[in-house]
Amino acid sequence: MTRVLMISSFTATSHVGSVVSAFVLRRMGIDVTVLPTTLFGRHPGWGSPGGNIVPSSQLEDMWDAVQTQSREQGLPFDAVMTGYMGETGHVELAETIIRTLNPPLVLVDPVMGDGSRAREGLYIDADRAEAICDRLIPLANIATPNLWEWRFMTGNLSEDDPIPPRPLTGINETLVTSVTSGPQIGAMLFEAGRTHTIMHDRFQGVPNGGGDALAAAYLGHRLSGTPPREAMGRAVSAIFAVMQAANAADAGELPLIRAQHFLQSAATGAHDDAAPNLTIKTTP
Repeated sequence: MTRVLMISSFTATSHVGSVVSAFVLRRMGIDVTVLPTTLFGRHPGWGSPGGNIVPSSQLEDMWDAVQTQSREQGLPFDAVMTGYMGETGHVELAETIIRTLNPPLVLVDPVMGDGSRAREGLYIDADRAEAICDRLIPLANIATPNLWEWRFMTGNLSEDDPIPPRPLTGINETLVTSVTSGPQIGAMLFEAGRTHTIMHDRFQGVPNGGGDALAAAYLGHRLSGTPPREAMGRAVSAIFAVMQAANAADAGELPLIRAQHFLQSAATGAHDDAAPNLTIKTTP
C-alpha cells in the first residue's frame, strides 16, 4: 500500500489542514501518517482556535516513534507532504525528515499567506516563511502555492505590474492555485516545459480547506502514476465538485463526508454532471 507522511496542522472541528488532506488521500486508497503541527479546536478564521501549537520537541518525539515503527515493520514512506508549519522548528524538523527518508515524492504546500480581500499578506511570521522558502521548497518535487504565495516567493507582490505565474526554479512540478482571470478562477501547472491551465467560474463564497484538498488530491493521483496534466484535471474537477456541493447545512466547512464520492470518482477518471471534466489548456 502506498504510504504518505504528512506534516501539517490538525483542527478538531474544521475541515482544513491535515484533517482534509489526510481524508482525501485515504479516500483514494493511500495510507497516511500525520505529524500534527497544531492541535486546534477550530480554524482561526472562526475566532479563537483553542488548543496550541505542538512544540517542536514533542513533534520530534512523535517522529522518532513513527520512524522506529516504520523501520520495524519494513514499511517505507512513498511521499512526504508538508503543510502549515506552526513554528520555525517545525520547518527544521520537516527538512530533517525529508532528508532522512529521501522519498520518491515530496510535496511542499507553502501555507503562509493569501491575497483575499479580507486578509492579504503573510499570516505566519516572516522568519518562518523564509525558512519554508529556503529549507523546504528546494527539497520539493512538487510545490503547490496559491497565487499570492507564488508572488511572495518570487518577489512579485507589486500590484502595479503583476506578472503571470511561471515555474519555481528547480521544482519539477509547480501547481499554482487561486489563479484568477476575470470572473474565473483556477490553477496553472508547470511541468516539463509545458503550462497547463484549468479555469472555472468563481464561487460567491467557499469554505476554507480547498487548497489543502487540492494539493492532496493532486499528490494522490501522481502517486498512482497519473501523468501531471491528467492529475491536475482530475484533482481540480473533484475539488470543484466538493466546493459546488457546499451549502448552508455544512456550516461553512467543506462537505467532505457528504461529497466524498466525487473524490472516489475522480480517482478512477469517472465524471458526472456535478464533477465535470473541466477543460485544460496546454501551451509549450
